[in-house]
Amino acid sequence: MREVIGAQGEVTIIKIDALPDNMDTKPVERHGAKGYIISHSEQGHHHCLSGGDVLERTSGVPVGMQILYAVLAAPQRFFQDAAHPHGEYELNPGIYEMRIAREYDPFAEQARRVAD
Repeated sequence: MREVIGAQGEVTIIKIDALPDNMDTKPVERHGAKGYIISHSEQGHHHCLSGGDVLERTSGVPVGMQILYAVLAAPQRFFQDAAHPHGEYELNPGIYEMRIAREYDPFAEQARRVAD
């Protein structure tokens, strides 16, 4: 089962039943009390996850995209660290895929990660 929970900025949150088979991952480092930075912002208005375990997929990811997996044993908040943030999500225990969008520049003929 794949259920789209919502989106915040360039991040789409999808609840999944299990981690995909046959993929390579690496752990994402926690950034202090705020939790994990899921997507960085040039203005410092990062999209964050308050807790759980987060892995970055390192194989089979389209150019310019980033795919993260959050494994939550308890409810966690997904929020924007900004003075006037996007609405936040309360994520129930489970496994979530978080896709950071990409954009295509036809003039440069390249795909790149969306900048917030």
